[in-house]
Amino acid sequence: MTELYSIGEVAKTMGVSVQTLRYYSSIDILHPKHINSLTGYRYYSADQLHFIDRIKYLQKFGLSLKEINNIINNNDITQLLSILEKQETECYKEIIKLHETIDDIEWYKNYFSYIKDNHDNNNEDNNDMGITYTKYFKKRYMVTTKIIQNEPKSNFHIRLHAIKNSKKFKNLKYMRQFSYILDYDSVLEGSLNPLYLGMFIKEPPHFQNCNIMDIPEGNYFCFKARILSESWNPQPIQMFFSKTKEKPVLVLANEYENDLHEYSHCIYEIQILIPNSHPTL
Repeated sequence: MTELYSIGEVAKTMGVSVQTLRYYSSIDILHPKHINSLTGYRYYSADQLHFIDRIKYLQKFGLSLKEINNIINNNDITQLLSILEKQETECYKEIIKLHETIDDIEWYKNYFSYIKDNHDNNNEDNNDMGITYTKYFKKRYMVTTKIIQNEPKSNFHIRLHAIKNSKKFKNLKYMRQFSYILDYDSVLEGSLNPLYLGMFIKEPPHFQNCNIMDIPEGNYFCFKARILSESWNPQPIQMFFSKTKEKPVLVLANEYENDLHEYSHCIYEIQILIPNSHPTL
């Protein structure tokens, strides 16, 4: 007679619970080799350990017990290969998703450290707020809402959130940074006149919409300012753009939060597109 092992011995050897082995039996995936008619004790043969190991191995790949049951009971290797290929595809999708999440985390870390790394937040005199510089940006995309003159801030913020969470827009990959598009003439006067509120998206959208704006590639004249609470010195802007024949057509103000509760005093990086520094508009 083939040597048999009790359910407890098999559970310990194979690293599963007794309840798991009983469940295998209840769903017809693996029955004990022998059940004592008097005691009801369950016994397994050594060759059945191979089946338990296979079940555990396939579960590691994400196969359900129902799928494993069909494969084993039908002895269907073709079905097994088909399901494994499907699981492999899903794993690759998960890898891509994880890489995207890591990329988002890295961006958000940089978002909060950008001003800290380039600005002395402890310097309330803001001596470096008047520093100007140029930066090159590739083409960017932004979901926006138009701002009605003198309307409350809450209105256009709520409107942007409603657009972002609408059926057509909710699956876009947003970069959580609020940005204004400003009126250039007002910027020259050191005052705030926002035309649009928006939020950048990571990838080119797969559809066109009046609420999606292309932000051109090119060189941008930049400086930092607390635009919601302070004015700024427009003289460096006037001096720089007095040398250009064309009037700038785009002014961005990108928010960089330094407080998780209050944002009206946070720093914005103003980016003014330098005329003739971009391929096309």
